[in-house]
Amino acid sequence: MADAKLQELIDVLRKQGVESGEESARQIVASAEKEAERILAQARTEAEAVVTKAQSEADNLKKRLESSLEIAASQFVTNLKSQVEESLLVLPLRQKLDENLADESLLKGLIAKLVENYSAGSPEDDMKIILGKDAGESLKSYVLGLGAKVKLSQDLESYGARYGLVVELGSGKVRVDFTDEAFLALFLRFLSPAFREMFRNVKVGKAAQQ
Repeated sequence: MADAKLQELIDVLRKQGVESGEESARQIVASAEKEAERILAQARTEAEAVVTKAQSEADNLKKRLESSLEIAASQFVTNLKSQVEESLLVLPLRQKLDENLADESLLKGLIAKLVENYSAGSPEDDMKIILGKDAGESLKSYVLGLGAKVKLSQDLESYGARYGLVVELGSGKVRVDFTDEAFLALFLRFLSPAFREMFRNVKVGKAAQQ
């Protein structure tokens, strides 16, 4: 009888132990599954953040590259316009001016007209005619033969010019510029806007899409 009760007690304890072990195992498995889900969720969140950051950086890089390319293209077009203007307008115009202002007969006629108009006003001050250092002897002799009140100077280059002449009245109080640079600036003032108008519709980047 005692053996039977002892065996019954052992069976009860064994059953309780087994059930307790199974419950602990179930709790461990549930906890592991919950932790695994948490880790996977965190991994997904971090992965999405990495992808979003990479996409944002890629978009920013693309925008910077597009902006740099647009700026470079705009500068190229601007430089091209300047080179075309220089080649097709400035250089031919400068060449023509140099040819004409190197013509001594033209300069003599211009000087004669200036002296005539100046003398008509009975001037009190001297007139100084400034020529280039390469002025011919004929032109220099012509200026020196205009009278005591007409002085000759040959430092036209100091005015940033090579051809033509500068006339000063009253010790430099009045200056009239007939140099190649003065005429070039005058002509370009009127010709350049019309010339550049031909390029007005040449645009690049976003401006070209509007």
